[in-house]
Amino acid sequence: ALVTRQGVVLRVLHPGQPGRGPGPDFRNAIVAAPAGGLLRGDVELHVKAGDFNAHGHGGDPRYNRVCLHVVFEDDAGEDTRLANGRRVPVVALAPWMRRRAAELSAWLASPRLWREPCHDAVVRLGEAGVAAALEELGERRFRERERELAVHCAERGPGEALYRALLAGLAYGGASELPLIAGRLPWRELADRLKAAPPADRLELAEALLLGAAGLLPSQLGGVPRHPYEEALERRWQSERREVPDPAASAAHQPARPANHPARRLAGLARVLVGQGMSANGIERVDDLLRGPPARLVAAWTVPAAGYWRERIAPGAPAGRPGALIGRSRAIELLVNAVLPWAAAVADERGDRDGAERARASYRRLPRPGRYGALAFLETNLRSGERPLRLDARRQQGLLALYKTECTQGGCGRCVLS
Repeated sequence: ALVTRQGVVLRVLHPGQPGRGPGPDFRNAIVAAPAGGLLRGDVELHVKAGDFNAHGHGGDPRYNRVCLHVVFEDDAGEDTRLANGRRVPVVALAPWMRRRAAELSAWLASPRLWREPCHDAVVRLGEAGVAAALEELGERRFRERERELAVHCAERGPGEALYRALLAGLAYGGASELPLIAGRLPWRELADRLKAAPPADRLELAEALLLGAAGLLPSQLGGVPRHPYEEALERRWQSERREVPDPAASAAHQPARPANHPARRLAGLARVLVGQGMSANGIERVDDLLRGPPARLVAAWTVPAAGYWRERIAPGAPAGRPGALIGRSRAIELLVNAVLPWAAAVADERGDRDGAERARASYRRLPRPGRYGALAFLETNLRSGERPLRLDARRQQGLLALYKTECTQGGCGRCVLS
């Protein structure tokens, strides 16, 4: 059914997720062409091709990631032009439907044909079988992350490897510039300055250096400090570093959610680095935490908002109680993707098999951090009647592995749950 105006037959590898609110109808789809090329981006649906401009999408940058325009009737006679000047192919379904109306009616009478092959996995494999499959995939994903961090530890040192992994983990959800800070403020430099400072000054120093390296202090954003705490951060930054990041490289942006503002993430990171006693070799007391219950481990990486940050999204941006600097869900994600695989990799390198196994065992005991929108269809398919499949962090990582390697790569029918 998916044939472009030029006669190119397309095949859906991944339909993406239904859009919510203004913007394209499906987000992050992957469509394959016979020649082997892939179209990656969003898909917009209309009754007529001309509706794209009639609805104002042609001048709306939110539609600049559209890679395919699917319509019933092609009344425009040309590829669809986006706000950035790019043109995307149009697929019209009317000619195909007219030729195969009877066959289509039969298909629509059999809704089971339109469901992903994993929709009956619990019936076929049982809840225990599905859980075991997800745990194996989650274990494999953790070990892959462990190997990646072992390489980074060997190349950069364990402290730098963990610092970069934490920045990457804090970047999820709308603060994608944070990993760049490691290039402007390497961990060795930050660790040396914190070590030389009196313990009482370390938190303010860490926060000033991180926010300054990100270009997020009021003076770097064209404003002036309006709070004593902002003034203190500015003085600390000026006394420690005189160079100022290029404004174009600033991490400032308008986040989708206040909790995802990079300034809040960095303030939380400053408290983690100081509170966990990080040194050039990483976290010295992580093994003590691994000997305790999961709740204690999660609490150690959760950073509630206090003082100045309870009423501000970022320097110069007041807001009413925007939430924790690092909430429980984000803390679990940092443990899953950074702290625990790093701890296992470092222990392995030292020949400490017990320490490595403690890190892996802690991962297996962690609760899930929260629901991921991209996995909603998989969770729906894996329900047992009205009861959802119980997911912990490891099983959710297994779902993520399926989504990335199978669901989004045309793997329906070949994955372990098909």
